[in-house]
Amino acid sequence: MAATTDIRFKRMQAKYQTLENAQDEVFDKVDGFEAALLGLTEMVAENREMILENSRKLDAIMEHLDVPYSKPTGFVKD
Repeated sequence: MAATTDIRFKRMQAKYQTLENAQDEVFDKVDGFEAALLGLTEMVAENREMILENSRKLDAIMEHLDVPYSKPTGFVKD
């Protein structure tokens, strides 16, 4: 058994390294997804602001032209 101890230890160490490398790859991908999700969330917030601004402008144009329209434009809270 003493003759195979080094071999067994090297095999165990190789398995551990393989597992650790796989976990590092998964963590890197999760970090990338998190960064992408945060970027998309930021873009959605910016787009929402632009839509609200465009809706206010459209409402002002419609009011200026006396356009009869009873539905509100933009985001409506339910």
